[in-house]
Amino acid sequence: MKSTLIVILFFCAGIISAQNFKVEKVIGNVKAQIGASENWSQIKPGEILIANSTISTGEKSSVSLDGNNIHFVLKGSSALPLTNLKKMSLDQLILALAMQDMINTPRKKEEANSKNTAVYGAEINGIKEPFVVSSNFGVQRLNGAVQLAESGFKESAIIDAKETFRKYPETSKMSSFRIYFANLLADLDLNEEAYDDFKQIDSLELDSDQKSEVAGKLDLLSKKLMKN
Repeated sequence: MKSTLIVILFFCAGIISAQNFKVEKVIGNVKAQIGASENWSQIKPGEILIANSTISTGEKSSVSLDGNNIHFVLKGSSALPLTNLKKMSLDQLILALAMQDMINTPRKKEEANSKNTAVYGAEINGIKEPFVVSSNFGVQRLNGAVQLAESGFKESAIIDAKETFRKYPETSKMSSFRIYFANLLADLDLNEEAYDDFKQIDSLELDSDQKSEVAGKLDLLSKKLMKN
């Protein structure tokens, strides 16, 4: 019954809504998976992409999209489902996180190691981000989620990342990405959710700087939660 209620609230909140986007500019190799099709096709300027499409960019490529009072540029080595390119309220994010938790509950633990060569440390807007050049589609999805956050779509970026961690289990072991999105939760004062994420991250293989950051965040969030 509780699960059913969450599903109803999820849809009533308008989290899933039809949004079409016009392709304004394409540089390099940009493809889209339209609707339920499993095929990827090259996209061109002027094309209209329906809401349930996924776009993917090659290295040193980009695509500019416009629609629903949104302008967004997806840079290279990235992927993004257009359903996640939207503004969300904090309440909508909380409901969506509840849905993610419900989906994750029955999932068995999966062990997977990424064999892709990755290059970390790109800078976006002068800030060092966990951006990765990789042929791994899950990693490309996370690159897209980072760009969502940097473009002001923090709430939908968190949901996009959570969905990616679930669908591509190997990405859930990438500590730089995990820390980045856990920090977004903390920035939005979702302290309990952020604490839970940092507790999970604490069990990953971390370098000394990451261990220090995670320990500090756990201590800070623990104090905040005790005050509430």
